[in-house]
Amino acid sequence: MKVTIRILTVVIILLPLTEIFLVSQSTFIDYSNEWRDIRIKKGKHSYYPSVQFIYQLDEIEFYFKPNSSWYYKEPKRNGWNKVRGFSKGLHHDHGSARLVYKCIDDTLLLVGSYCYVNGIHPDRGTGQQAILDTLMPGKTYHCIIRHQDNKFKFFFEDKYWECPAGNNPDWGYMLNPFIGGVFTLEHDWKIEIIDVKRKPVDTLQAYNPESIRLINDQLLN
Repeated sequence: MKVTIRILTVVIILLPLTEIFLVSQSTFIDYSNEWRDIRIKKGKHSYYPSVQFIYQLDEIEFYFKPNSSWYYKEPKRNGWNKVRGFSKGLHHDHGSARLVYKCIDDTLLLVGSYCYVNGIHPDRGTGQQAILDTLMPGKTYHCIIRHQDNKFKFFFEDKYWECPAGNNPDWGYMLNPFIGGVFTLEHDWKIEIIDVKRKPVDTLQAYNPESIRLINDQLLN
């Protein structure tokens, strides 16, 4: 009887850990450097899986293409929608950095940066969010978000923005596209995206547009 209880205890402990491992290893990020589609169905906020746990997560790089599904009638509480990001530890307790967007009057797409710092929501903190630019459907955009020097650094096209990152653990997880928070859409939303995995030498050059231009051209063509 005692052996059976011990076995069941081990199984109960290992099952969620196994699920996290499988999600993190096989179902979240496609590093094939090829375009893939992500779709969020109408009335939903996100799609499964929602996270991938990664040790020493300090940088993400991606390309994405907006489209006509990004437009919507402006709700009473028009918050930011998440495009891509990452969290250091648990974002409600530590820090996270996201590239976000919102639609204004069903005609204008704004893209911005949005960060939790030491568990403080961007709306309650100072200097934790900013508008970076506008977006056009069908155009390809490039973004790097980096955790460095105790800061979250955003490199979006030719724009740069940073904010303090607070105190954070080494481990973290990737954040998927997410619609609303207090609202959903009346139509399916989709994005084309490439999560970039570079060689170490390429990563060192990634902030120099000229030195990385040929690599980017090969990636996108």
